[in-house]
Amino acid sequence: MRHWLWAWLLVGLIVGCTAETAVSHTTPTATPTKPPPAAQAAATATLSPLATTTPTATETAVYTPTTTPTSTALPPTPTTIPIDRTCPDPAPPAPEYQRYYLSPRPWPAPQPELARDGFWLAQPLPGHEPLELNLWYPYGFDVHGRYLIHNGIDATPPQGTPLLAPAAGTIVKAGSDSHELYGWRCNWYGELVVIQLDELWQAQPVFVLFGHVQAIQVSAGQRVEPGDMLAEVGLGGAAVLPHMHLEVRIGRNDFYSTRHPLLWLAPPDGQGIIAGRLVDSNGRPWQGVGISLAGGRLVDPINSWSYLNDPHPVVNPDEAWAENFLFGPVPAGEYVVVTRLQDQDYRQHVTVVAGQVAPVEIVVDLVNE
Repeated sequence: MRHWLWAWLLVGLIVGCTAETAVSHTTPTATPTKPPPAAQAAATATLSPLATTTPTATETAVYTPTTTPTSTALPPTPTTIPIDRTCPDPAPPAPEYQRYYLSPRPWPAPQPELARDGFWLAQPLPGHEPLELNLWYPYGFDVHGRYLIHNGIDATPPQGTPLLAPAAGTIVKAGSDSHELYGWRCNWYGELVVIQLDELWQAQPVFVLFGHVQAIQVSAGQRVEPGDMLAEVGLGGAAVLPHMHLEVRIGRNDFYSTRHPLLWLAPPDGQGIIAGRLVDSNGRPWQGVGISLAGGRLVDPINSWSYLNDPHPVVNPDEAWAENFLFGPVPAGEYVVVTRLQDQDYRQHVTVVAGQVAPVEIVVDLVNE
């Protein structure tokens, strides 16, 4: 593992240097943009795949998508919603994020009838499958206050690795963001490529962004087909070590319109995705909670975290699954999802089917609310 390298990967994003454990309610040193909600619960973050207590939890059977995505003729219709690309000066402060925290506002409910028919994006890194993903900085997490919430996924192929178009579409941005706002601030990605896909989803445009690239081979207005060369894996902007940063943006090509890319990116053969919900009985999400996955062919459990909250949401749940945590890709098989809240272990079984999304839900109510 190269975790020691990842500690330096996004130093431009650091918002606090004080180490924070997952059981702490300490917030980053940045100034919050609004007071945090009132409800907050103490919890421990020691996750035990061997927990034997019986939780209040529900499990949803694996859903096989039957809907067909809405397509348009070539070329795609560009979005008409104006976006202000002016560079903010000064750059906005990092919001205050809460961990082990029950939001006072309900989370969206799943709408499985909106599930896409399969995965729309092919693997963009030939010869690097499965992707070596950065698991300790997943979508929706901030590494215990060290960084901003991550609104994409990162993979770690060598610098110079070709990046290929994952779907058919039109290039809407190819070049520097030094003087145009595409991220948290200008010069966030350094060099980036953005594709608007030919297909619409729920009458909305879909954008795929690759950040921190080099040797760009395309230009704005150019059409691309799956497998066409876009650029190379590089670094720049907020990144000081090479990696692939991938985002999926729905409706608007801006920083606040992302969805979890792994719900769009085709998993390797024989693998699937777990889309999870950690909520209370009123549908309110638990935020920044440590969660583990064990079982299947895993040698060691995989650790992740439920999505954090943001006054101006940087991450958003998928409309079909309404997830607030995700594991994958993982080999097909039987797994158990484990978490610990309010000194109580909770676990839920889930079956992963190759090439599908497996939903799972754990319901935990706040004690003495």
